[in-house]
Amino acid sequence: MLINRPIVVTPWGVRLCRPSEKVLDILPLPQKGPFAKEDGGKIVGADGRRLA
Repeated sequence: MLINRPIVVTPWGVRLCRPSEKVLDILPLPQKGPFAKEDGGKIVGADGRRLA
């Protein structure tokens, strides 16, 4: 059976990233550009700062 969830592995841990912005918590470097969810909702702006 397929898992319809992204599993992300980084040096800081492994996470089932749903909702997708959970991946930001385990990235070893800060987000440097915009990040949007699958539905188009913006999570990180062009300056790399979280919007919500």
